Amino acid sequence: MSLLKISNLNAFYDNSQVLFNLNINITEGKIIALLGRNGAGKSSTFKAITGMIQVKSGSIFLKEKNLTDMPTNKRALAGIGYVPEDRQVFPEHSVEENIDLGKKLNSDIKNSWGKDKIWETFPVLYNLKKRIAGRLSGGEQQMLSIARTLVGNPSILLLDEPSEGLAPKIIEDITKILLNLKKTGATILLAEQNMHFCMNIAQEAIIIDKGKNVWEGNINKLKKDKKTRDKYLAV
Repeated sequence: MSLLKISNLNAFYDNSQVLFNLNINITEGKIIALLGRNGAGKSSTFKAITGMIQVKSGSIFLKEKNLTDMPTNKRALAGIGYVPEDRQVFPEHSVEENIDLGKKLNSDIKNSWGKDKIWETFPVLYNLKKRIAGRLSGGEQQMLSIARTLVGNPSILLLDEPSEGLAPKIIEDITKILLNLKKTGATILLAEQNMHFCMNIAQEAIIIDKGKNVWEGNINKLKKDKKTRDKYLAV
């Protein structure tokens, strides 16, 4: 059964079309890499799912709920969790206050991400919980943005370029966190240009090019498919 099903989606920025009959089908409990070059449509896909850009036709279903015409806040309450590539922490609030701001008090989704579990999953943040978020490093802000989204108990987590601009050691730390999330049964759609970052995290991959999905399958199959990688992912 699909958790997130996108069918024949056409989406626009004003009069400029960015997604063309996009089809994505995600089952629960998996990490799926959404791969593609810069400008392929990865972030636009996330913005269409969250209601941040205009959908002219097609549909977006989360479980059996039609999100297509819902406002962004209703989609969040329905179970869409979104971590944008620029992180967007609240810089003048502490780490703990940022996490508290992520709670969805009127959501009917079961609360499975209490603060104790957040501190256990992100021990670095526990040690920094009183620090002002604007004073965190880029990697710490990325962790905080993920943690703040998780405390809202999303059915699916959309992660947009989580490794971008981070040092190799911090990328290793983010990788460990995502692998721990995989063990909990979390469902994650992970948009990345960095294919190597995804290879040991994701079970499946979807390649998007010029606003269309052009390949999908097991991540191990993609590892062996140099022709497809060179065609759609090589810089």
